Amino acid sequence: MGNGVKVLDQDGEVIAEFYAIKRQDNRLIVDGKALGVMRMDMILTPPELLKGFKMALSWSVLSYVLLIPYFTVREIFRRCSGGSRKAAEKGKEENR
Repeated sequence: MGNGVKVLDQDGEVIAEFYAIKRQDNRLIVDGKALGVMRMDMILTPPELLKGFKMALSWSVLSYVLLIPYFTVREIFRRCSGGSRKAAEKGKEENR
């Protein structure tokens, strides 16, 4: 069950988790859990899906999607340099 897509609030707490999306006739059925408690099937009808596409085609979302490679590379460099920074700081403390 831990393989779902998690939606976090500002404090980093999981507020929703989505496990699967299936098509049933003219609807999409989203299998998810709200607030870590209630597992449910959420139904997206064509009009609601179109509203979602309109929201997703905003400039802020499109710019975020275009910047995902940058965010990924930046995170990789932070992980690589974070370890060497800690080692350098530890070495400075030992030399004192």
